[in-house]
Amino acid sequence: MKLKVTALLLICMGIGIFYFTGDNTARPIAKKTTQQSQPKVVLPLQSSSYSVTIESAVLSQNSTPVTHSSLSWNMHFNGTGEQQGLLTDIELSNNAKPQPLVKELAFRFTENNGVFSHVDLLALPSDHTLNVLPNILDLLSFTEARPLTFNDAHGQKTYTYQRINNEVRRQITAHKNKPVTTKNDVSEQWHLTLNTNQQPLHLSYSSESIWHNKDQQYQIIQKVYVQRLITTQDRTFANVSSNKNAALASQQKQKDAHTIHDETSMYVAIAELQTTLDPTLAKLIGAFLLQEYDLTELIALIEQDSSLSSAIIYALQKEQSPLAEQMLADLLTTDRLTTHIKQKLLIALGRFGASSTVSFNALAELADKPNNPLAKTALLNLGSMAKFTPEQSSTVEHYLSEQLKSEQHLSTAILASANSKNTALLPHIAKLLNHQQKGVKRDAVKVLSSKAQYHDQVVATILSSPDVQIVDAFTRAISDSGLVLSQYNKARLQSLYNTTQNPIILKRLQTLGIKST
Repeated sequence: MKLKVTALLLICMGIGIFYFTGDNTARPIAKKTTQQSQPKVVLPLQSSSYSVTIESAVLSQNSTPVTHSSLSWNMHFNGTGEQQGLLTDIELSNNAKPQPLVKELAFRFTENNGVFSHVDLLALPSDHTLNVLPNILDLLSFTEARPLTFNDAHGQKTYTYQRINNEVRRQITAHKNKPVTTKNDVSEQWHLTLNTNQQPLHLSYSSESIWHNKDQQYQIIQKVYVQRLITTQDRTFANVSSNKNAALASQQKQKDAHTIHDETSMYVAIAELQTTLDPTLAKLIGAFLLQEYDLTELIALIEQDSSLSSAIIYALQKEQSPLAEQMLADLLTTDRLTTHIKQKLLIALGRFGASSTVSFNALAELADKPNNPLAKTALLNLGSMAKFTPEQSSTVEHYLSEQLKSEQHLSTAILASANSKNTALLPHIAKLLNHQQKGVKRDAVKVLSSKAQYHDQVVATILSSPDVQIVDAFTRAISDSGLVLSQYNKARLQSLYNTTQNPIILKRLQTLGIKST
């Protein structure tokens, strides 16, 4: 699978061609006319049915197909009493893959002299795909008596209509774009055929538009076909409540939330994941990525839009399969990803709950390279991975115990040992309390200060060579851990308080309740 367009375009175009917002009802503009009127277009007194097919395709700048969607249904109108309609046999597909959608949808409407208006979708959620229906009824609307004005997501258009025999054409007379639109109409064709009873028989509509997205340009082809069906019996219309379709919100969203079937739905899911960090959704995205992308394609995906990298890496981490672990490790080996992105990969491997020697080896290989800018991050996350399984804890313990004997990244090795939560490493850290490097000594104090059994040794280190940074690390660790110093160690630090002239050390000791006597 190749990444062909940006996430924004795919999300906008993947849900169907008429996913409009705003007021979708026809709004006739009052206009006096002396023209001799033609016979009226009317709905039949008996029930009538139509098949509707909506097609949408997006082409790249070189006319390569990018994505295609198809939405179809049968549409039935009752002929008596309250004007009520019903969609049946509803089908939706994206790139030839069927998508889950409700099979029937009831609605109400008003029709007056061939013009549909006040379409009531009975509390259908505003983000549901079938909100396209009012726009289809707009396409079926027509009158020669006055212009008709329709709104869509990109602006407002006004049309006049002309009928010759049973053929009807329309002409746009006004078009007002919304300021935020990036979609420019290029051409539009509309043709309505009436039967001998002056009822809609066949409608064909097509348009070609250009979508500008930064430095890229896409052609959008949209087509609608409506055909009157020959029915042998009337359809029974049940009474419906005003909120009949409200429940379709949770049903549809639940299906959508658990279905990632193409690039479009993947980008939608990633956008949601960036906001929610939902681990269940992350796992679904991770599974889709592993199924549809190889290493090279996944690198290209991240290169195309680096803002997606965190969500992609998180998704692979939560997928928790050996394949996901291997993919994270393999991504570390490429030279095409930035150091910042590789740091995210290291963190993901350190948090990979089902980690194996794959994660350990990938982290250790980088940690063992002293001049590598990722070495310290790799070492820290080696410590983190020790928390998940006893096997990993034992492996990491052995590795870090060796690192604590080495001068290479010694301070980082101390912090990695703290990340591991392995108490067997604490004696190794205690041996570094009197290390010659102040940074090493400070980090050893920082780690051991949260362990009451090491307070005697830590205080001895502070008293042997009082240092602002070391005292600061000690007092902060004590405060963060919630531990209380023994009276013995408070007395020892009291002597330091009475003799030091350093105002910062004095201030830090005061946070532990030590004051002048």
